[in-house]
Amino acid sequence: MNTTSFENLPFEVQEMVGPFLTQHQLTICIRVCRAWKKMFHLYLWRDIDIHWNNLRVWEKDIIRALQTNNHLIQSLKLRIDTPGDRLRWFVESDLPTFPHLTSIELEGPFVNDADPAFATFINLASSTGLKRLVFRNPKSPDDFFLLSPVSFEAIFKHAHTLQVFRIEAMSYFESAQIDRLLCSAPHLKELYLLNSQGSKAYHCLDAPSINHSQWVCSDLEVFACRIKNISRADITRTITGLDSSARTVSFGTPREQAELQLQIYAKLARLTKLRELRLGFLMDTSTTRYRRGYKEYFRQYDCLAMTLESGVDLLKGLKGLRVVGLEDMEVYVEGEKEQSWFAEHWPNAVIGTTGYVTDQDEYAAEEDDYSSY
Repeated sequence: MNTTSFENLPFEVQEMVGPFLTQHQLTICIRVCRAWKKMFHLYLWRDIDIHWNNLRVWEKDIIRALQTNNHLIQSLKLRIDTPGDRLRWFVESDLPTFPHLTSIELEGPFVNDADPAFATFINLASSTGLKRLVFRNPKSPDDFFLLSPVSFEAIFKHAHTLQVFRIEAMSYFESAQIDRLLCSAPHLKELYLLNSQGSKAYHCLDAPSINHSQWVCSDLEVFACRIKNISRADITRTITGLDSSARTVSFGTPREQAELQLQIYAKLARLTKLRELRLGFLMDTSTTRYRRGYKEYFRQYDCLAMTLESGVDLLKGLKGLRVVGLEDMEVYVEGEKEQSWFAEHWPNAVIGTTGYVTDQDEYAAEEDDYSSY
């Protein structure tokens, strides 16, 4: 049986192998011969993952390598393990611009990095526009990325090309900025803004404010963002020992309140390519750092009810849904009608909900006083 070695393959076929090799394999390939180095060097520098620890012995080598190969880099991931103004040190290390960079990912506890450092890093990207921008803090997602007006403007410069925008931690991204992005990013496919601490100021959209805005992201496949300030007259139970009116918002006439929910449903219904709709996030308040009842206190009550009576039937066209996140939202979806509707219209979707009792509530012996909230 005849075998064909890699060297005997046409050059065009050899080039097709490059994108499927790992960084380690590419590093080996460029050491084989000059021809292989010329061929695989391009792929070696296409996607860069930097673990930045401020070790002086490596810093200069990394920066020199980036300066030499900046024109080849299309994707850049920067990982930092310890807090401190590490990003500022990185961007002030005589970094070049990256003319073909389309993807940026920042991972780590950037808790002490100020807003200009993020903006400077984003501005190093291709003038033709970023397609992917991800902020992640896997060790402590409740910590804040200090993104504020300067960073927002740097991000909005890429709105016309942006396809993926994820903040898997907290930041100072407010409703106005989120809405502006949705109105300016026609190619956006993923919007993911984690809100696992029940923030009412950040990482959530204000329903009355976005009611008449014109979203242009018709190709959106992932929408993960809380929507707030929806009056819920259907919530009548006692919450943290108080009447429901103390925990819910109320404005407008009953008719106006009902119409607002219908209008928000209608806005979401236009996102016909959605495969993930996450309007709530799970808050882990069962640890000892939380007082008893915090789960119920931080739960979202100014959200869509997700009932047939409130108008959820307007979302029946979202047939491609695979994930529906309603965690820690005051939704009433356990009824027979709602369950039948979900089975009919979202048969392939996993629908996540949570109660308002924590593990700590199960065994706490003393009642807390909520009158101070």
